[in-house]
Amino acid sequence: MDRKIPKEVLQKEKRNKLFKVGAIVVVSVVAIVIIISLLRDSVSLQNMQLSTVDMGTIEVSVSASGKVVPAFEEIINTPIESRIVEVYKKAGDSVDVDTPLLRLDLQSIENDYRKMLDELQMRQYRIEQQHVKNSSALSDMEMQLKVNDMQIDKMEVELRNERYLDSIGAGTTDKVREVELSYNVAKLQQEQSNKKFENDKRVTESELKVLELELEIFRKSLAETRRILDDAQIRSPRKATLTYINNQVGVRVPQGTQVAIISDLSHFRVDGEIADSYGDRIATGNKTVVRIGRDELTGMVSSVTPLSKNGVIQFTVQLDDDDNTR
Repeated sequence: MDRKIPKEVLQKEKRNKLFKVGAIVVVSVVAIVIIISLLRDSVSLQNMQLSTVDMGTIEVSVSASGKVVPAFEEIINTPIESRIVEVYKKAGDSVDVDTPLLRLDLQSIENDYRKMLDELQMRQYRIEQQHVKNSSALSDMEMQLKVNDMQIDKMEVELRNERYLDSIGAGTTDKVREVELSYNVAKLQQEQSNKKFENDKRVTESELKVLELELEIFRKSLAETRRILDDAQIRSPRKATLTYINNQVGVRVPQGTQVAIISDLSHFRVDGEIADSYGDRIATGNKTVVRIGRDELTGMVSSVTPLSKNGVIQFTVQLDDDDNTR
């Protein structure tokens, strides 16, 4: 025969079950916390250095590479296709302003220049000839107009006389009409001649302006040829050091070919490059520290190339002490 379990026993068993479940949950939570703390990166307080800072801008530095180059460098190119005839200087020589560096074969362009000078003189003579020709033609026309005016005045007098004779019965109406017709025709012809004279005058002035404009254009072309001829006299444009020169005598060089480089070796700059992933950190005006061995030189970014090439961005650093002997 089954016996009813007392209520106190049931409550005790229930409390034991709840205690076991709670103990399992607590142990699980503690185990999870321990595992997370073991897996998470942390820094020991003993390994941390704490200090008080002032208010200001947080500066971030990035590293880049570069090379020291002369602050000023000028490339001299040949303005024409020619042949190197003679070389006067060698790389490393100091040169002054207008010092000859090498000589090109300029016979062809010099002949062309002399021909252009002759053509310039011929164009000037042609304009002078046109001036005289136009002046003579206009003078003849003007003189003819004056003669026509005198003839018209004479015909006007004849017309008055015929009208007078006709009024006293000594002339005829037909004669009056004939003289009047001749007079009116002469006036119309004179008016036409005056208009033609004005038109011819404007035409001659326009023709002269065209010739003078062509002459001015030719003078500019002549000046350009003179400039090219002067540039072909390969000379140093300033006082500097010759760092490169094409010393291959007899070699033919095309137009625009580099034949010499002059540099100012007393002042320098740094041409640097950095990965384009750091492009947003490089800007004009940034402060820089250039390390050359154990020496450090300060400077400032003076220019930045806006485009990335082969994954790098190029920039230029202007050194504060650009004549440092290091």
